[in-house]
Amino acid sequence: MNLNEIKRYSRQLILPDFGTKQQLRLKQAKVAVTGAGGLGCPVSTYLALAGVGEIHLFDFDRVELSNLNRQFLYTPEQQGRLKAEAAAERLMEINPEIKVEAVCEKITYDNAFELLKGYSAIVDGTDNFAVRYAVNDAAAVLRIPLFHGAALMYEGRAMSIIPGETACFRCVFPEPPPAGMVPTCREAGILGSVVGIVGAIQATEAIRYLAGLEIGLKNSLLIINVETMSFDKVRVHRRQECTACGEKFVPKPVDEVCAVATDEQEV
Repeated sequence: MNLNEIKRYSRQLILPDFGTKQQLRLKQAKVAVTGAGGLGCPVSTYLALAGVGEIHLFDFDRVELSNLNRQFLYTPEQQGRLKAEAAAERLMEINPEIKVEAVCEKITYDNAFELLKGYSAIVDGTDNFAVRYAVNDAAAVLRIPLFHGAALMYEGRAMSIIPGETACFRCVFPEPPPAGMVPTCREAGILGSVVGIVGAIQATEAIRYLAGLEIGLKNSLLIINVETMSFDKVRVHRRQECTACGEKFVPKPVDEVCAVATDEQEV
């Protein structure tokens, strides 16, 4: 590390169990953040601030005024710009010691397995079930750790998925809900700070994992309700018959009719 990096990360470097070795692991990591919206903004910001060496932001949406109550990487003047490009520029301003790349391409079941190759970890901020299941299945096949998060209204959820060790998203939710059963945030709303909480938890789990430290959400689904300020952990289990991470992989694309594009959507 150079002198600027030592100064920049000095508060991390003095933490118990966190030193030069752990910081260098972060510097050498390459992380995919799928979505640059409500979850992607806090996730990518904290990864950048922590010193993750290379971050790729996947998003093909453009900035809208309604995004700005929670997607803090953007300004009113950036309406109409591609989110991934605007966010990448801002993150590079925040931390010029790292590399941030915008990938303005839609993730689908057909391309996810190729697009997500070669990453140290994936942090999921996707906005619909079709992409969420595609990312999960690709992470399972490619054996890349996946840090899931979702939020709607006053509730958020997070889960850390380590292929071969833990339950994956499809273990817990084998099928998406029927079309129209789960409202979008355009219909039901979202409190901006909720995605901040969830995104910070996802980033923390990813940072600790990449640094070689123990993480807290293995085989656990964390459910957050800010109306009651409750944080509940639900134990989850890997299913041998899971079509994504079980004994035999079976491709199961999800019809996009199950997931109209929104900012965040919860199961």
